[in-house]
Amino acid sequence: MACKNVAMFGRGQGVPGRRWGRVALGGVVAAALCLFAVRPVIGDMLNSEPDPAPVVVAATHPATSAQVADARGLPGTGLAAGASASTTRKSKSGRNTRVIRTVYRRVKINSRITDQEILTEEGKGTFVGIKCPKGSKAISGGVLSKYINLLVSSSAPNHPLTRKYTPNIWWLTVVNVNVDGNGGTLPWLGVVNCLSPVKLGSG
Repeated sequence: MACKNVAMFGRGQGVPGRRWGRVALGGVVAAALCLFAVRPVIGDMLNSEPDPAPVVVAATHPATSAQVADARGLPGTGLAAGASASTTRKSKSGRNTRVIRTVYRRVKINSRITDQEILTEEGKGTFVGIKCPKGSKAISGGVLSKYINLLVSSSAPNHPLTRKYTPNIWWLTVVNVNVDGNGGTLPWLGVVNCLSPVKLGSG
């Protein structure tokens, strides 16, 4: 309402031309200031970054099927892949002809879980990297925890701060948001799905 009043100011009759010009210019400036004052602000520049876990890239061991099933944000592992393989045959005319065949093989996925629990304080965030064995690619990750106060804020093969892509490391960031009023530091475990290289079959 104050901004509207400023915009209406100076519209009275009997104001000399030069004075009216100054008043009109002042009204335009005031209206512009009002627009800037009420525009939405994205971010308050006070948002904090997550802290790294004591061991940034955690040690892992094979996860059980039950642990994988309970992990939040982790998709199923029943995948199949198709790949094209080409062979060369000789036709009756003696010319070489290329025959393309699609060979389906079930993709091999190994799931791993962190050896130690990661602790996240109330109102803070923690990130950790979960590394796949050499020769495997990290394709998905999730969090194993029984607490509703832990929120997965990011899950990707990119470092949460530098955004650097790491093909065999999956990065998880968890925030302790305390939605039920019961504060305190809470533990969680990270789980990763690792994809082994796809090999073409000959059949």
